[in-house]
Amino acid sequence: MDSIIVRMDRTKGLLDALTTRVKQRVLSATLLHPERSWYLHELAKHLHIPPSSVQHELRIFASAGLLTRTQHGNRVYYQADQSSPVFRPLAEVLRKTSGLADVVRDALKPLAAELQVAFIYGSVAAGEEKASSDVDLMIVGRAPLSEIAGVLRAAEDEVGRDINPTVYTTQEFLKKIKEGHHFLTSVLEKELLVVHGTAGDLAKLAGRSIGQAAQNQSDRVARSSRRRRAGSKRRKDPRAFG
Repeated sequence: MDSIIVRMDRTKGLLDALTTRVKQRVLSATLLHPERSWYLHELAKHLHIPPSSVQHELRIFASAGLLTRTQHGNRVYYQADQSSPVFRPLAEVLRKTSGLADVVRDALKPLAAELQVAFIYGSVAAGEEKASSDVDLMIVGRAPLSEIAGVLRAAEDEVGRDINPTVYTTQEFLKKIKEGHHFLTSVLEKELLVVHGTAGDLAKLAGRSIGQAAQNQSDRVARSSRRRRAGSKRRKDPRAFG
């Protein structure tokens, strides 16, 4: 079960110690939507930041090779440079902190007393999202869906994606875990971003089922690693080629 906690636990506010919030928000909008090119005033309006501040950061990131700069007529567009060697690792950090997880976490704060745990799952949590991917959010608690949908609207605007909450009461969640519900079991086997409570809270709530999921995941990784090592040995052994 410890491996699940380590794998899922995220350090809140990591980027706050490294850079400013304005830089984080500009990077999140561009790197987490690499398919999109942004015109200065369009991005400033999206982020609710003065154009002069946004322009300063865009120039810095373009000079550093994080963004491409393309001029069409009188307009200059900026877009994530996916060929940059730091594009993927930086996007992953943003996804787990200020770019997504912290935004959803902050949105849920007004309902904190009614929530037990909440976590992002699916393609976004795994870093495999596409331009059309929604944010899949699972919540365990007593807050009604109508209230949850209300507080998430601003978060949807900020992250630029629809957020689809699946809500269970604690009793419903425990019942489905006990019954080995296929959907819930498959969700808990994959990468998760905890945005309310902790990974330990989720592991405790799910009990042995999430521990078994961790073991299954560990077994798959170990088998994959053994296959890669075996394949590497065959390639290095001249006898493997006849």
